[in-house]
Amino acid sequence: MAVKSIEYTITDPGEDRGKVFVITRMSAFDADRWGRHVLHAAIRADLAVRDDAPDAGIAGLAGMGVALFGAIDPAAADGLLDRLMQCVTVRPDPSRPGVTRALHATDIAEIETVGTLQAEAFDLHVGFFRGAARLFSPRAATTAAPAAPPGAST
Repeated sequence: MAVKSIEYTITDPGEDRGKVFVITRMSAFDADRWGRHVLHAAIRADLAVRDDAPDAGIAGLAGMGVALFGAIDPAAADGLLDRLMQCVTVRPDPSRPGVTRALHATDIAEIETVGTLQAEAFDLHVGFFRGAARLFSPRAATTAAPAAPPGAST
């Protein structure tokens, strides 16, 4: 089975409007490692001990989305977000859909586009929270949202 990818076209006004990016999910092994690193950074930032954390479990972190990166150590967040952005490629010529290449800093003109792509890549990967939850807490594993059924759209 192929690794899941999504195509994302920037629709916001600005210089990036119409640019097409392809976001590809990390392998299960890489996503598991990346997810554990995110969880460790969140725990070090005391996100896992907030008042609502016992009820929300790991799913609560997933529900925070990329906002959780604003609460963790900036150096850790930079590394985690850099790894996440390695999942993004650009389609330099939309008329040639089979051609993509690695993302370069010069491919993005708008700061908002960076945030949008980070959020889309994060959303594609939040399933790792359910898998990593079992490593940290049996209760968290039971409170994590169930996986979407096969064939369900995300």
